[in-house]
Amino acid sequence: MPEKIRKQVTLQKELVEAAQQRGIPLSEFISFLYASQRSIRVAHVASIYRSFALLEMARVPVEPAYFDLVEGVLGEKEGHDFQRKIKNGSHHALPRAAAELLGADTRVAAVEAIFMASTRASVMHEGYIEAARLLEATLYR
Repeated sequence: MPEKIRKQVTLQKELVEAAQQRGIPLSEFISFLYASQRSIRVAHVASIYRSFALLEMARVPVEPAYFDLVEGVLGEKEGHDFQRKIKNGSHHALPRAAAELLGADTRVAAVEAIFMASTRASVMHEGYIEAARLLEATLYR
């Protein structure tokens, strides 16, 4: 018979108290916090896409503006990873790196498809605007 494996999770006292104050089970409160954090990240990425669209329409050079934007919104580590991915020289490096900002989010493929289509049409900024709309529409899905 297999051994029983127990996993232990340690929570801060404030987290338990916050759940009690709201009158909901701790598991529900943790799920709510997780969903909120995902929503915040998606909102950040949507704002980055919208900013990309403005940069494209203003014909601002890609390199410094995009890197500063990602680093400023998502942090230094994300900014450096983004820069490394763009400079790898592969085809569609910018849209791929932008889509990867969402991590394991299920919307990455849809966003990347929009980027690819907009690149072929030479209207990248419209692709970014569409991506931002798509992300906002699925924020609470």
